[in-house]
Amino acid sequence: EDGDPICTLVNYAIHPEVLGPRRGILSPDICGPFYDRIESQGGGMALFMNGAQGGMVTADNRDPDSDGEIYTWEECIRIGELLANEALRIITDARVEENPNLQIFSREVAFPVESDLLWALGTGSPIMNFGADRTVSVKVNLVNVGSAQMLTIPGEALPNIGCYLKRKMPTEHPFLLGLTNDALGYILTKEDWGAFDRYNYISRTCLGEMTGEIFTEAALEMIDMSPEPAVQ
Repeated sequence: EDGDPICTLVNYAIHPEVLGPRRGILSPDICGPFYDRIESQGGGMALFMNGAQGGMVTADNRDPDSDGEIYTWEECIRIGELLANEALRIITDARVEENPNLQIFSREVAFPVESDLLWALGTGSPIMNFGADRTVSVKVNLVNVGSAQMLTIPGEALPNIGCYLKRKMPTEHPFLLGLTNDALGYILTKEDWGAFDRYNYISRTCLGEMTGEIFTEAALEMIDMSPEPAVQ
């Protein structure tokens, strides 16, 4: 009623892992300082949603004075507040949309599971929907909120897939919600799958060579069949 934000949603593709893998702790990493900064500046509840963060999209915590990286809480604060400040700057003059339409669409998408590693993990999990025919089904959502459009990604899509899908979404405000509805490993194109040594790990932890192709085709069909987002 008073015009203050209830929530500030920030959608950004990044691996929030500044503290590194050897701390032996459970931490929000950069998201902690990010939330604190947004909420202290009157942005309502802060909500961070990852994007197409597959590949090498990680926080830039390189030490300018050495060849190493900075694995400290102070560096988490620096990067988290930097991200928050940029988000707050962007929304300062953002257009207010009164009574925006909300439309939610969903479909089940089946992927073949070629990866023996992910097959072993999936069949041993009580929550994964892995079929006896070595397929896994997942729900993908498309959401229109006012003039914005959101697409869920059930894993970590590489940035080239993300950039392509954003280009195909009929909106000035495309949101890709990574690791949403599921976390089925990396999602990469058949051209990238197993293409070179640097992609060995993400190829092993991808469901299969056609994962990116199947997801992209399903996403484009949803985008084409759904109403375009619009301001009322």
